[in-house]
Amino acid sequence: MAERINLPPCGLFLGSGVYPMSADYLLSTLYAHQSWTPQSVGPLGMIDRIVADNQGNLAQFWGIPRGYAPAMLAEWLYALDEIGVEIPQPDWEHGRYLRPQDCPELQQHADRRGAGILRFIRAAAARDIYTVLIYADAHPQWPPQFAEAGPHYLGYDFGERFTFRLDDEPLQGRDLSDVTLASLADDLVARVRRHVEQRRAGHWGNVYATSSNFHVDYEILGGADIPLIEDFAFCHLHLASALSRGLYRQHNLPLWGSHLAHEHYSWLPNSHPHKFDLLTAALIQKYMAGAKMLINESGNWFAEASLCPDSPKFDFPRVDLDPSEVSWNGAEPPERFAPYIAAAREHYHKIDYDAATPRRYRKVISDFYDFVKAHGTPAGQPETTLAVIKGNHDLCNHRYEPNSAIAGAFALAESNPKWFTGAPERGWTTVRDVFFPLVRVLEPCPNHFLSGTPYGMIDVVSFAGDRITADFLSNHYKALLFCGWNTASELQYEVLAEYVRRGGVLFVSIPHLSTNVTRDYTSYTAGELVRGGDFGELCGVKVTGPGERFYWATAPEGSSELGFAFPRRFGIMGTRLGRISIVDRQAEVLVVDDERARPLLLRRRCGEGTVYFLNSWAYPGALTADDGPGATTDSPGLIGVIYRHIAARARGRTWITDDRVAPGRHCAFLSHSYFPESDTICLHNADFDHPHRCYLHRPGRCDAVELAPGELRMLEAATDGPGARPNSTRLANEISSRYFP
Repeated sequence: MAERINLPPCGLFLGSGVYPMSADYLLSTLYAHQSWTPQSVGPLGMIDRIVADNQGNLAQFWGIPRGYAPAMLAEWLYALDEIGVEIPQPDWEHGRYLRPQDCPELQQHADRRGAGILRFIRAAAARDIYTVLIYADAHPQWPPQFAEAGPHYLGYDFGERFTFRLDDEPLQGRDLSDVTLASLADDLVARVRRHVEQRRAGHWGNVYATSSNFHVDYEILGGADIPLIEDFAFCHLHLASALSRGLYRQHNLPLWGSHLAHEHYSWLPNSHPHKFDLLTAALIQKYMAGAKMLINESGNWFAEASLCPDSPKFDFPRVDLDPSEVSWNGAEPPERFAPYIAAAREHYHKIDYDAATPRRYRKVISDFYDFVKAHGTPAGQPETTLAVIKGNHDLCNHRYEPNSAIAGAFALAESNPKWFTGAPERGWTTVRDVFFPLVRVLEPCPNHFLSGTPYGMIDVVSFAGDRITADFLSNHYKALLFCGWNTASELQYEVLAEYVRRGGVLFVSIPHLSTNVTRDYTSYTAGELVRGGDFGELCGVKVTGPGERFYWATAPEGSSELGFAFPRRFGIMGTRLGRISIVDRQAEVLVVDDERARPLLLRRRCGEGTVYFLNSWAYPGALTADDGPGATTDSPGLIGVIYRHIAARARGRTWITDDRVAPGRHCAFLSHSYFPESDTICLHNADFDHPHRCYLHRPGRCDAVELAPGELRMLEAATDGPGARPNSTRLANEISSRYFP
């Protein structure tokens, strides 16, 4: 059972990773990643630096150290000095006290592992700094004492511990015929659950999940309490927020947040003029998306990463060692890299605490913390009236990568290509293009991260494990959109039907109602469909099998309901329609094939709600082609047009447009959110070089707004008429300054 977390006065936990550091240790040697640790700082000294450098109110304490000198471990993890045991510093000349396994004092006092963590938690709390642990282990006597520090101890994060392991060595050569999406998902959930239950029994507190996994919903099913997605490794900041926020609401979690791995995965040169603007923008976009915990992974204490072409680490002398010869835990003798230490020290000043890059990281974090302390954090979560469904057994990556295997199952994909990323996963590309369009703001480098939210904030709601109810959906969302893989069930169908009957809007296609678990998304049968394909109650049709292939999609003659009319055509499709009989004669046909006007998209009333039924045997991701008559370069394709149509009719209390009618080119750069609990509107321009304008629609008024490059603006939603809050409670009188130049 998750423990309640009380937010600090500023409304946000902000901090960074804090590492046990031992100078002169080489941690890994990949061709482009030789990671020397330039300095040693004790745990109490790190707390002093957090306070002195204004680095937020949170320390993420790493149990995996940067270096493994016994003296450092004794201080950080064991606190042996408290019992009068002093471990000498590394003696490189004589090869002594270099590895933990060569230090008998650590072995003799193994029951002290965790005492140093407890000391850190208490010392941080005394300075009003909160602590969350990651990759930490301790003797059983210590975790129950962590919570005694009170609300300043926030729990334990298992990090990137869990993923899919079909290609692990123990599974090589096995018979894979019995492996299904269901068995892979169930195995992942079971592994997570075992670990979480062990930590709960040990009184570690709330359990966090941090990784770039798109399957974090299964980690939550396994018992994790708080999603803390590793942004930047997980591309598309707003998509990660949508998934986390949906899980937060769906499972009534304590909070959700972001682990920002900007130093490792922004991939921009240090010389790029917007490298650190990107980090500021990421903090802003998470803040306005409702994240209540923001953690900068690294970079502000020393330059650790080298995943950029001008890293100062490339100035270091090359170490002629294979990665297997240097580890993170001292498994290999450090004498292997000892001969290189003197040469490495000549370059430490380029990467240590006082170097240029760490200073820039600290400046960004300090400036953002000053802003949060001055202006607070909007209470609650932003309004979301539309959700994209992440289907049951959707085990894909967070972005469309054709060479990637579903659930890491390359052994299966090599014999059955349907296990490679395909048409089901391409549907997520349409979601990103419509709701989170990436914009060219990091030229000449690609932008994988920053987008606007032209249709406002939306959620991603997980159908994993059929843990979904009509009550939840009806209470939160006006509209639901399917896009990627889904393994359907009778329960799911009943939930969707009840949601629509209560007034919800649903977009769904034939394969979304298939029960297939073997990745057969082209030649599944009508017998695999829920209710044998009798969708009369929900969609107004009966499906008896795959129909004929078609070339073009267009609007029926005389119809322009979706914003286009014949002779505009989408295609060439080359996919199959469904073979259907329409049992609801009141159903409207909104899209047909070009040759024989066979229905492709139907809209029909169901109770108080509406269903948009795509009569396609293929997943929507197979219908992305738009090279036909009337195509435009900014087209999102047929499915994107449908999504836009539904989104415009499901908008919330406030929204933005380019021209008072619809979002366009300018809104693609602008993020927009509205927090009902504090009646706060947030607007952010992701373009660092150009202003962008929009019309801001709110009850009783529509105002033209121009946002300067990189500007964050916060306003009240209430009008100046009856019901407006007194001026004294306004957010800096409708803040319009650019906070982060």
